[in-house]
Amino acid sequence: MTYQLPLFEIEERPVVVPTEVEELLYDSDTEVLVAFSGGKDSVAMVLYLLDLGIPKERIILHHHEVDGRGEDLFDWPCTPSYCEAFAEAFNLPLVFSWREGGILREMYRQNEGLQDVRYRTADGDEALLKSQPGSSTRMKFPAVAADLRTRWCSSVVKIDVLSRVIASSYPKGGQLIICTGERREESAGRATYKTHEKYRASTKKRTAIQWRPVIDFREKKVWALYEKYKVQPHPCYMLGWSRCSCQICIFSSPNTWAAIDEIAPWKIDRLEEIENDLDHTLYNKLRIRQKVRKGRSFIPREMLERWKGEAMGEFISPIFVDKWNQPAGAFASEESGAV
Repeated sequence: MTYQLPLFEIEERPVVVPTEVEELLYDSDTEVLVAFSGGKDSVAMVLYLLDLGIPKERIILHHHEVDGRGEDLFDWPCTPSYCEAFAEAFNLPLVFSWREGGILREMYRQNEGLQDVRYRTADGDEALLKSQPGSSTRMKFPAVAADLRTRWCSSVVKIDVLSRVIASSYPKGGQLIICTGERREESAGRATYKTHEKYRASTKKRTAIQWRPVIDFREKKVWALYEKYKVQPHPCYMLGWSRCSCQICIFSSPNTWAAIDEIAPWKIDRLEEIENDLDHTLYNKLRIRQKVRKGRSFIPREMLERWKGEAMGEFISPIFVDKWNQPAGAFASEESGAV
């Protein structure tokens, strides 16, 4: 199954900074945290903030490692090194956070609580945030659903992790803007999101606002910012992916699964092992091998030769390029991430 963007009629809106956000944004005492996946919308947020004249010393990049520094399965192997290269190129601090064991550990949770959260500051210091003990059981894949209670991968290893780190580590008496990269163009659900709202870690002593600075951006504007700054996109876009979500995303189309099988067949083997182990399939009685066989890889041959090694290893290319070329995944319609 594929989809064509946009999924619905969306009103063309001018890109403006809301007054409430603007008052904080240009206050020198406000920190601006960017939820930074390394994907196109998170990169666009950073470039947009720079266009707005926000000093680099007030911008913090925050990246979640969805595999929790456990088994390398769900995420693109190159994503942490791409984020580090981007942060270094723009001279921005980068914080890493993760729930121990990541998505896979949560899948196997049995008669216990959530795993602890850890984070590493831009200075390299690590901290542990203990989770409450519990006795619940998961033993299944996340559901392919909009409800985050059943599609728990996003909430458990991203949303809740960020909230806990912000509540425990960022200045409790200062002002904070948390930037996230949802865009209305991506789906009917995201079209309903507010441009800004009070963040859950806001207190009487600290104003914390969640702002979606690129929510009214069309994809054309996102890539225009890349071209303006001559930024090399994440390798997954060069290979034809339309989204830089997890590499193993439950919302992937058969063609995306076939592309994964082409560059990382061992990941398909591992998912098959997990299906047998848990006696639970990702796609409602449709096994992962069946899903793969329904699709056909979309990776351009020349891009496969150029980018497979870095995509499945360490990102070593320059962040700034002399000649910027639109990646194969720009404006692609293949499902490869949650919307």
